[in-house]
Amino acid sequence: MDSHVGLHADELFDTTMNLSTHDDSSFIQQAELNQIVVPSLDYPKDETDVQVFGSTEEYIASLERQVGSLQNELTQVRAKGKLISQELDLFRQRRVVFWSDRFRNTFDAWNLMNQGFQQLKDDSALFGGSIKGYRLQPSLSLLRVPFLTYRVRLSRPNLRAITVAPIVDVPLTSGEICVRIFSSPENYLCTSAAPVSAIRDDAPIRLEFPTIESSDQHELIFRVFVQGVDAPVRIFEMRRYALGGFGRLSTIPFAGYVFD
Repeated sequence: MDSHVGLHADELFDTTMNLSTHDDSSFIQQAELNQIVVPSLDYPKDETDVQVFGSTEEYIASLERQVGSLQNELTQVRAKGKLISQELDLFRQRRVVFWSDRFRNTFDAWNLMNQGFQQLKDDSALFGGSIKGYRLQPSLSLLRVPFLTYRVRLSRPNLRAITVAPIVDVPLTSGEICVRIFSSPENYLCTSAAPVSAIRDDAPIRLEFPTIESSDQHELIFRVFVQGVDAPVRIFEMRRYALGGFGRLSTIPFAGYVFD
């Protein structure tokens, strides 16, 4: 490499240590030669594959341009992902898929869940009554219904949070998943929300609210819904069709419960 192209880090160090012995003209000449040499962000395969910058400002400007380019690419990927997710949701709504799901869908995610969902499994079995015949499966898309309703009777007072397991086909950056709690259809208690950007594959979403002191005295009604989202969001629930698929669908909430 030509000596006027730049100096590597070790050479820069030696040059700096020797500057005090040079006269003013030598100092100026040496400073002009000291250019910033950094590896290409494309991970060079050899020592000659480097980018040379005359100043720190040029280096920062180059980085900013590359970051902007990557952000544009990410935006395009997210847009395509949302489109694919919406098309997949339309496919799920086809009548033939709907009826096939009732009679032939034997998928059960119970034994496939990450260890982070163990409390949800324990509490679903503990507070959900008999789960015999139920399968852990995704719900309908929350974009297609005003809300999903679940009922549970707890044996402990002072409920202050629940944890649920939402499902997204692509990562989302805006919107919320919410739960509205009632002690009866006419008696509203509280609402809680969490950002959909916090949805993870290895841990549930936690929805906190003011402590419900009488949570053991009556059946609680949970209405789960989303707001401000632009792609399908589903939630894991315990599902069972009566009469081998000809009867109605019954569900049990797949949720964990946090008490004071």
